[in-house]
Amino acid sequence: MSYSIWILEYGFVDRFPASNIFAAQPNEGHRPMPYCFGLVRSAERCVLVDTGFVDQAVYDRLTAKYGHTAWRAPVDVLAGVGVEAEQVDTILLTHNHFDHAGCVDAFPAAHVYIQRREIEQYLAAAARPGRFEFLTRFCQPDLPRRLAARRATLVDGVAQVAPGIELRPAYDTHTAGSQVVAVTNEADGTWVFAGDNMYSYENIEGLRGDGVFVPIAMSTGSATTWLDLADEMLTSVGGDSRRILPFHDAAVWDRFPTATVDGGLHVAEVSLAGGHPSVVPAGPTAR
Repeated sequence: MSYSIWILEYGFVDRFPASNIFAAQPNEGHRPMPYCFGLVRSAERCVLVDTGFVDQAVYDRLTAKYGHTAWRAPVDVLAGVGVEAEQVDTILLTHNHFDHAGCVDAFPAAHVYIQRREIEQYLAAAARPGRFEFLTRFCQPDLPRRLAARRATLVDGVAQVAPGIELRPAYDTHTAGSQVVAVTNEADGTWVFAGDNMYSYENIEGLRGDGVFVPIAMSTGSATTWLDLADEMLTSVGGDSRRILPFHDAAVWDRFPTATVDGGLHVAEVSLAGGHPSVVPAGPTAR
């Protein structure tokens, strides 16, 4: 099977504290923080990995907190690379957080996949007293209702959703029932969408490339469980960390051919194995 793969930025904040990316690292300054989702296409399929969100109140809150920001609706970002919302046939949600699952309803024809454990543990956490609010603070609260009203599959563990596309559970790491998405091409091998189980390449490669895993700072699971997951992800791509794809690291724009669009947003072209035309033009906008 052959898939084309892109990472699409729909927003960013200019100065995000690194202490929110790396556990137990209080003196690492700030990083630019993109907000992204994935697009995977073959001749027959059009798949999103996560959906992004649209919410002006959240945009305003993040701008007040983190400085300069820019935002665009994910459906408009997709239209910019020639994909209409109705063409999306599958959505793979890595986890139930607003910036990953907030636009599910914008793609009415898509079949949605998420781990059953993610939904069940969210509902259980939401039923707990208010002092446990940390467990649900970043969740999309109406996601269970949205999924019940449409074509959706609650996955139990490993699942192949299409030839070459596999869901792999990442339980008790970033969230209770998160998952990663592996896409394997005949031509260029396996790529893994990490969701928020890798905010930055530095989580896997180490601070300043020292090779020591740096656990993610925001997690409802344990650091030990995440360390094992990080090792599994890295092993699954033959030790090539470039093949693990984050949604919150501006370094993506330097590691893959990238177009700068819409006043500073980016589209990174990870693979063109599916025979689609490039969305990265030649010239000064390409990186």
